[in-house]
Amino acid sequence: MFKFLYVGLGGALGAILRYSFYFLPIPYNKTIFINILGAVIIGFISYFTKNIKILDHRLILFLTTGLCGGFTTFSTFSLETVELIEKNQFMSATLYSLGSIILSIIGIYIGYYLAKLF
Repeated sequence: MFKFLYVGLGGALGAILRYSFYFLPIPYNKTIFINILGAVIIGFISYFTKNIKILDHRLILFLTTGLCGGFTTFSTFSLETVELIEKNQFMSATLYSLGSIILSIIGIYIGYYLAKLF
């Protein structure tokens, strides 16, 4: 039962952080920035917990499923892609979709690399 609480608290914090990012003066699309940053964070945590240090499973749930799950925004990414398509901005929609996927995967590897430094 407490596992749900850890995920819920992490998710709430992640959602608050995501909302806060929309007020930062980031010059590019904030959703893609959030998703890439979330990928770096979850990559770091994943590598760190698997290869370096075992963290408490409750903390892992809080950080990955909760915090990163609430922070990243696949549904927002999908909606923004559809909105670009509806505006007949097919090239932008394609670049945005591919860029989001590729850069998020690269973000996971950056997180792995950063975790190796510890």
